[in-house]
Amino acid sequence: MRSSPPKEEWAISLKKKTRKISTTLTLTFSSIIIGSFIVMFLLNSLIVPYYYFSKMDHKVTSVMTDIQQHASSEQQLAELEESNQVTIITRQLDGTSLDDFNESLNVELNRKKVALNRFWVTQETIDQLKNTPEPIQRNFDQGKQKSSFLVEMQVIDNTFYLVGVSTVNFSETANLINTFNFISLSLTLILIIVLIYVSVRKITDPLVNLKKVAEEITTLTFVTTDDIPANEIGELALSINKMSYALATYQKNLLAKNEQLKQFTADLTHELKTPIALIKAYGSGIEDGLDDGTYLEVILQQTQRLNDIVDQMLDYAKLEQQQPINKVPMQLSDTWKQTVMELTPTLEKEEILLLEANTDSPLPLIEADPILIKRVFENLLTNSLKYTTDKEIQASWRETEAFIEFTISNQTSLTSDFDINKLWEAFYVHEKSRNKNLSGTGLGLSIVQSIMDEHGFTIEARLVHQTLIFVLHFYKPERGWDRNV
Repeated sequence: MRSSPPKEEWAISLKKKTRKISTTLTLTFSSIIIGSFIVMFLLNSLIVPYYYFSKMDHKVTSVMTDIQQHASSEQQLAELEESNQVTIITRQLDGTSLDDFNESLNVELNRKKVALNRFWVTQETIDQLKNTPEPIQRNFDQGKQKSSFLVEMQVIDNTFYLVGVSTVNFSETANLINTFNFISLSLTLILIIVLIYVSVRKITDPLVNLKKVAEEITTLTFVTTDDIPANEIGELALSINKMSYALATYQKNLLAKNEQLKQFTADLTHELKTPIALIKAYGSGIEDGLDDGTYLEVILQQTQRLNDIVDQMLDYAKLEQQQPINKVPMQLSDTWKQTVMELTPTLEKEEILLLEANTDSPLPLIEADPILIKRVFENLLTNSLKYTTDKEIQASWRETEAFIEFTISNQTSLTSDFDINKLWEAFYVHEKSRNKNLSGTGLGLSIVQSIMDEHGFTIEARLVHQTLIFVLHFYKPERGWDRNV
């Protein structure tokens, strides 16, 4: 099996094999233009002369055809001659000698401003025309005049008809034109290549900048580019900027999560170490016969503490996995009263006063998981128990057409510059002291937010004059239930 080269060697190898896109585009466009010029030269040199001659041939042939079909009078012949830019001559075949016949033709051609130094109709041609109805075509090269006289001759009703047109020696003309074009187009080609290179660089320079940005991103330096042209490259630049920002945000969150995890590890170690140490100590006391009747109770309390910590971690993990929840119609006020009743001994022990607005009138039912909603109330009330600074907790209810609002608040030691969003971070513990009544895993409020999100409810935290306020909105279902169900 062939092993893959190291990343550095692969990058160097790729760099050697690749060519700048500006060079590639310049060479491609230049090759296309040069190829087009070569094709043009070949057409001018090889094909255009044949094309020109075929057009002249078609002209005299079509005029002769018109003479056969329509033209009979001198006026009609003059119109054909004028409209087609040809020379038309007619002569009666009345037994005139060949020399006189050709002399008369040359005189008539000179009269029509067609001066030829090489023109002669042979007796063989005249005899052939008399014996066949088909026209005969001849091309008289004029030598140093660099031209030819193309004629088509035919005898109709004993009348000799000649249709002629002067043609240039196009091959030589084409060579002259090609020579001039070669010089002028070579200069034009140089200018075009320069303009192509400048235009291509204008297009590719943003790509070079994007390449630098991408290389910076690969080194975890999440920079962005300000060079954003108004085209597809600009859209690519915006996408790379968004990617860089997203990666930077993700890295920041990841580092924050790592720090939280480190803090969580320290906090969890402390949370687990304390009850384990107490269980071990009191267990040894029982083994040594030092039990005064309270050791077993302490062991059971610490075991319950361990169980609560594990349950909280399991709840958080379960919510993070987004497992389906069991929603049923439930009464919020009943769940809250049950939570308060269970925590009343702790409230009395800590001498904390719970001030609650009257909720004797039944609230409408909502659709939720009773166990999870109870966990929300437990975590919020426990949080207030831990962090209240004036031994008071306030709770109230409010009903609107769309939702039921529950508010719980307490005085806190948090200052106005505290980032309230940190309260929702998993494993975040604001109180760093090792007071057993204040420390915790930092999962309580994170679990509350997860439960509310899973149900489609909302929760908001506010800090007003060192009063920490949590506002929960429980949205009513589209179909209502009887309040007394």
